[in-house]
Amino acid sequence: MELKNVIEQRKTIKVFNPHVSIERQVLEEMLMLAQLAPSKANLQPWRFVVVDDTVQKNKLLGSVAFNAPPCETASAVILVLADLQYQLLLDDILECSIETGCLHPQFKQRSLDFLLSVHNASSEQDIRDQVITDTSLAAMQLMLIAKDKGYDTHAIGVFDCSAVLAALEVDADRYLPVMLLAIGKAATAALPSSRLSLDYTVSWNNGKGFKK
Repeated sequence: MELKNVIEQRKTIKVFNPHVSIERQVLEEMLMLAQLAPSKANLQPWRFVVVDDTVQKNKLLGSVAFNAPPCETASAVILVLADLQYQLLLDDILECSIETGCLHPQFKQRSLDFLLSVHNASSEQDIRDQVITDTSLAAMQLMLIAKDKGYDTHAIGVFDCSAVLAALEVDADRYLPVMLLAIGKAATAALPSSRLSLDYTVSWNNGKGFKK
């Protein structure tokens, strides 16, 4: 599918076909592609808890407000997390860069020292903002990849974060929930949606050109 068509056809689905499953190999391929999203200093703070077990999925239904139907019928529900302690993986990230030829081994320590110094100089809010930005980019990329492969999604932002983290045994001190992403095959047509014209959303060369 052409990218333009993928973007235009990606819509929020309210109910999925409960009889459709997605093989883990397919989910892994989509997640690998999603991880090619941009990331500041290649810190890769996104984390995904993929829930494809019915019992585990049912644990979430009482914590997602009015979003129970897409969660219950989805082939999988993915809890998208941002790692507030991404610095713990810096050594692994740099080793991976060396193994793939992206970084010469002699520059590893210098890179590690630099990244740690930037992290240590950042406020909690700075870290929070950055990991949410990077993780959101990966989540959006995942939604487009899913559509390209013939699946549909529903990004869920309204849910009881504490309850979902507890149900899935996620460390609430380290991981910040960004969204739940239900994925599967649509059982009903997507509701139409509209967007404001560029007059409202784009201003050229300064911030004075917005319509309102």
